[in-house]
Amino acid sequence: MIGLRRPRGHGARQAGVSLIELMIALAIGVIMILAVSRIYLASAGGAQEAEARATLDARMRFLHGRLSDEFRRADFWGRVPAAAERTGNLTLDNDCEGDFAFGRGEEASVATADRPLGVWASRQSPAGCSLHEPREEQTFVAVRYASEPCESAGCDGPAISSFYPFIGFFSDGAPPATPERAEPEDHWQYGGSLYYLSEDNDALRRLWITGSGLASQEVLQGVEALAFRWHDENGWRATETLSAAIMPRVDAVEIDAVVSVAVRATYRETAVYRLSDGREVASAPGRLYRRFTFVVPIEMHRMGDGDAP
Repeated sequence: MIGLRRPRGHGARQAGVSLIELMIALAIGVIMILAVSRIYLASAGGAQEAEARATLDARMRFLHGRLSDEFRRADFWGRVPAAAERTGNLTLDNDCEGDFAFGRGEEASVATADRPLGVWASRQSPAGCSLHEPREEQTFVAVRYASEPCESAGCDGPAISSFYPFIGFFSDGAPPATPERAEPEDHWQYGGSLYYLSEDNDALRRLWITGSGLASQEVLQGVEALAFRWHDENGWRATETLSAAIMPRVDAVEIDAVVSVAVRATYRETAVYRLSDGREVASAPGRLYRRFTFVVPIEMHRMGDGDAP
């Protein structure tokens, strides 16, 4: 005869998890989550910093390449040496005044033999032209040159005729009379830029010749400061000592730059970057900085004497 199974009584032992065991498990889980989170955040922060360093290196290379290219072309006027006499005249929309002017007016005070200079720099802000939020403490630099060949009838806007012994300026396909034995197709588009630092995005900007006027363009963000020193037969000199007579003898420029890029908000630098002109750049939270210095020869002024620094 089959008997009935006896039900378990209240005194039977049951399997389960106690409150203490549950709290211990939760504590261990929280510790593991915190450890994994810390590892993840450290990894993510390291990756973000590595990306910022790569961006900073790219900005440094771009700045070096851009300014090196511009200064190496300064005062190149085709087949005519930089010391050649400038003739003719042209006008540009939104042009600057004084030694920063790219155009050449008909007035004797403007159309002198030393204007426009291939390179001009000043700590004084240019007058007469529209700059985009320029900083107060900086050096403004203008660079001018023959940019590319063009046919006289097809030269768009300002151009030059490169006929020895003159550099003739003209506009819109109306070149001055050519000397004997001149090549009639030896005309060049007139190029150049006025570089300065803007408060907007800590950017390097320029006014550059395009068409019949000057246009504004952002060149590179994150340029905190630029300092310039100029070399001639007497050694290195500050921008404040330059003049229209001295500038054609300058054979090299030293450029001292501080560049930055945004990184994670918790990143901190304590360094203060001191430039060659005495100005200082204090680091700000959440930004990665780099200072670098390079020298660019102004080839058209060196005359092949091999005495560059």
